[in-house]
Amino acid sequence: MRGDKIASAALLSAFLVISLLSSLPVGRAQQPAWLPVPRDQAVIVETDVDPAVFDKANPFIPGGTQWGSGWHQNVVEWDWYINYITGEYILWRISGWEYRDNFRTFILKIRDGVKWNDGVQYTADDIVFSVNLQKQYFTSSFISLNVESARAIDKLTVEIRLKDPNPRFHHVFRMWGPNGEWVRPKHVWEGKDPLTFANWPPVETGPYKLWKVFPDLKMYVWERVEDYWGKTVHGKFPGPKYVVWRRAPPADVDLADFLRGDVDSPIPFLFTVDMIRTAKASGVPMVEAPFPDPVPFGIQFNMARYPLSLREVRWAIAYLTNKEKVAGLYPVALEGKPAYYMHADWGALKKYEYPDLYEKYKIEYNPAKAEELLKGLGFTKGPDGIWVTPNGTRLSFTITTWGPPSVENLIANVLADELNRFGIEAAVLTPSFATREEMRRTGNFWIDVEVSHLPHGMWISGDIYEGALRHHSKIRGAECGKQFCNPRLDEIVDTLRTRDPEDPANEPLYREIVEMFLRELPYLPVVEKVFHPVFSTKYWVGWPTTDNMYIIPYNWWPQLIFILFELRPAPPPPAPPGPQTVTRVVTQEVVTTVVRGETVVQTVARTIEQVVTREVPVEVVPSWVLPAVAVGIVIGIGGIVAGLLARRRTR
Repeated sequence: MRGDKIASAALLSAFLVISLLSSLPVGRAQQPAWLPVPRDQAVIVETDVDPAVFDKANPFIPGGTQWGSGWHQNVVEWDWYINYITGEYILWRISGWEYRDNFRTFILKIRDGVKWNDGVQYTADDIVFSVNLQKQYFTSSFISLNVESARAIDKLTVEIRLKDPNPRFHHVFRMWGPNGEWVRPKHVWEGKDPLTFANWPPVETGPYKLWKVFPDLKMYVWERVEDYWGKTVHGKFPGPKYVVWRRAPPADVDLADFLRGDVDSPIPFLFTVDMIRTAKASGVPMVEAPFPDPVPFGIQFNMARYPLSLREVRWAIAYLTNKEKVAGLYPVALEGKPAYYMHADWGALKKYEYPDLYEKYKIEYNPAKAEELLKGLGFTKGPDGIWVTPNGTRLSFTITTWGPPSVENLIANVLADELNRFGIEAAVLTPSFATREEMRRTGNFWIDVEVSHLPHGMWISGDIYEGALRHHSKIRGAECGKQFCNPRLDEIVDTLRTRDPEDPANEPLYREIVEMFLRELPYLPVVEKVFHPVFSTKYWVGWPTTDNMYIIPYNWWPQLIFILFELRPAPPPPAPPGPQTVTRVVTQEVVTTVVRGETVVQTVARTIEQVVTREVPVEVVPSWVLPAVAVGIVIGIGGIVAGLLARRRTR
């Protein structure tokens, strides 16, 4: 019996000790089991891409790089960038450029001090080598088609002779320029076959280099370049020592990781609105940065098919498109935003937001105006309530789009409901990808819902010329008719082709392009394509937010380096206050006394001094200590109990 009591007492003691230990606070940097680097030194970024390439960084071959690995985002750099929030040019590896000989000669100036991550300086020889590499191996590339020759004037100056005048050639050195990541380090690539060279580990100029890849975990880990050139030249240096890129896990795991602080930057495509709401309601430290994508969702009309060939019919459908309703149902962000302009509402594109033109061609939900337009064409309603043309043709359209739950499908169904209610037959079709592409190629469609087409060319360069160029009849070719082409637009594009984009004489032409697209309405922007990034602030602060949108907040963009430059360790949580003494009036009493035979009634306020005890700061214990101590206690007490029981049996 005595042994049983000792064993019971020992187990009870173990339980109490473990309970006490579990009540102690643990350190903030709790290490996830799957993370190979210290949590408080790493920023964890997610991708929606299944990694398949773990041993190559060659942008010239199919499957040569892995999007969403970090190579594009925090390892590669471009010579210059556009801050699309402000429109500012960020001259990064270069200090400027100039044109000579009527835009036939291009001079590029490289900054002194730029280095590849192996310490070798970035010079004019790298660019000359890269031009010649393109001309030798990639004869259909932008460089090969546009460049006659290149030479180094000195270590930091390059002269490039162009085949034809091109005042926009500098964009080939810009982030996402027309030739991709084509500038390669000569000392690494020289003598290599660019069709097979792995470039692994990659030698680039960015602030991170390869640390290790984990194919089984679908994860890349990049380590900060401690002597990164940007620290000296620009005064920019990233806060996190490591950037970890991983494939986002299933939604339930992803949400749990975010709530624990095991991921800093989830991917907006997969971190849904419901997950955002849950995270906000939980009170975890986080910030939000909803922001529109470069291309709004919208409607494309097949202008080759009557009656959509009539501008008034397209405008009637615009008046029947309830943008506010679509925005209210927007499923990808907490709040949707109706599309007002022909392009995204970005600072870099503000110069094309002509208020007088958008007021003159005001696109609004107004069924009365739609009815007025159709009546003006001689259209009438038949006995069944469906509008018919003067020759008796019923207004009946199909709307092709992707299947649910896409935003495009939402737009199509809202539009179909409005058209049917108004008296225009409309049905939504969701064909397969291949079938839909064939329908669009052959013009076998009425209305198609996807992203608006005009901004496709203009957003990346910030130049409306690029958007208009896509509609030149020589570019559209046989598609003219069902796609928008216009002889006057051809003239404008041909004029702008050889003009400096900054020439003040361009302004009337830019206005004319905007007015042409508003008047003819070949495309109808409906709702901004808003993404809703969220960022954990448990370990890192300095993320873009609605109140401080200093750069595009998308973690899959190469501008991520400018976010990493702003990140700093989050301040430690404030220590809880110690015991405090509070004096307060607790109650009042009525006291009755007899003085000299008279009864005296008094109201007495009783003041009681109370000690209000609050949580006392305790030294923080690292997260691994408590489990280890607990296990040790259990093992030790278990040994004692076993010894007692064994001794009892021998008696």
